[in-house]
Amino acid sequence: MKNSEDPYRLKDKSDTELHEWMIQYKPGTAEYIAGIQESMSRIAVIEELIEKNDKPVRKRELIAMFIAIMALAVAIFVIVNSYQ
Repeated sequence: MKNSEDPYRLKDKSDTELHEWMIQYKPGTAEYIAGIQESMSRIAVIEELIEKNDKPVRKRELIAMFIAIMALAVAIFVIVNSYQ
């Protein structure tokens, strides 16, 4: 990785080290802003992983809803036709 992309080597720091590093600087300084950007980058990666894990769950939920609607439609059809 180029130093120009990460001049403070924040990507090498753990979350705790990043936090400790950030609190040394006043908000608005270049160092503080770099720390915030690195924190937000890490959060975005975590959110992306969570979203990928949710996709199969959503698919199963849609399949379950479809089956439930079909079962309800069949039940209504059977009830209506049993009275004729």
